[in-house]
Amino acid sequence: MGPDLQDLVDEAARITEMAVTLEDREFNLVAFCSHQTAADDVRRDSILTRRSTSQVRRYYESFGIARADGPVRIPADVERGRLGRVCVPVRWQSVTYGYLWLLEDHAVAPALLPELLDLAGRAGVELARHARLRDDLGWKVGELLSTYPESRWRAAREIAESWSKPEATPVAAVVLRSADGPTAPAPVNAWRLPRTVLVGTGELGSTFIVPLSAAGDLTQARTVAKTALAALATPVGGGEQAIVAGIGGPVANLAEARESWLQARIAARVAAHGTHRPLDSKAARTLASVTADPMEWPDLGVYRLLGVAADPRLREAVAQPGIDRLLSDGGDELVRTALTYLDEAGSAQRTAQSLGIHRQTLYHRLERIEKLSGLDLDSGRDRLALHLALTLLPRLG
Repeated sequence: MGPDLQDLVDEAARITEMAVTLEDREFNLVAFCSHQTAADDVRRDSILTRRSTSQVRRYYESFGIARADGPVRIPADVERGRLGRVCVPVRWQSVTYGYLWLLEDHAVAPALLPELLDLAGRAGVELARHARLRDDLGWKVGELLSTYPESRWRAAREIAESWSKPEATPVAAVVLRSADGPTAPAPVNAWRLPRTVLVGTGELGSTFIVPLSAAGDLTQARTVAKTALAALATPVGGGEQAIVAGIGGPVANLAEARESWLQARIAARVAAHGTHRPLDSKAARTLASVTADPMEWPDLGVYRLLGVAADPRLREAVAQPGIDRLLSDGGDELVRTALTYLDEAGSAQRTAQSLGIHRQTLYHRLERIEKLSGLDLDSGRDRLALHLALTLLPRLG
């Protein structure tokens, strides 16, 4: 955020002696002033969640603020517990880029209106500049992640010209997705992210390319991922949606960002499965316990195999008739027992303790597993085949 935007909000609060907030045209919070005055839920929620709900947006837009070229007074709504407001549209070249909100606990003096309009105009210039830069770089992110090397190199050069970082800066990708499927979540308030973070547009709206301070150090990527997750933690417009994040491995420069992006997508996919359908085994419990935090490509281990081939090819490689029979006819109890036994390296004692069953019960289940699958659990090769299948198959489409 440009430092002058906060200065403009502080100046508006100073001259009016009112609580002031600045939001962009999507009702994302850009800046606000601290003010010892009455507040309502709309202001509190905007500051706490950094955006207003779709219901609040529809309500205030019904007063024509998006088309207004001057201040609009919105009366108090006693039934909803909302205080009165003055909305000053933030415009540049006849386009509305945001809104300056004054929480009205007293009338705005007419003599202050010219100064307020000047502050809003200056804010409009700054918001327009930010919006244009974000849009331009956002579209170039799509080219940066293209399958064509020439497009990636060209996009890297063009981004570096507008970026405050050299083209050779190491980067890592962050990808957000729904835990229920590959759909992208709602857009993140870009004002919460560092200005150097590249944000995709359209289908790549949940993709972020993050510059790193040093090669191999994912600290900045973790911060961006957690900030984005926090921004989406509170449902906007009703309805909860579990969101997970994946972080790709670090790469040497912008032109190699696609590699990190592909890795981040796989990490997010693994995180989504761990959150949505965790298996009751040591590995899956560990996975489920960390999906509140982003999953990182360097920590995925065997799950990296999800990126080496398309799902049908992977399924064909790891599936066997006996294993399919175990999955279809063995039920959750036997599948859980098999995976826990393999996770515990074949230790009957640790497996029985982990499952909370008698060891004799475990031996009985293992016999049923061998009978259904046709595999010998004393064979290292059979154990590897079963372990890979039970680990990967539930995550394949």
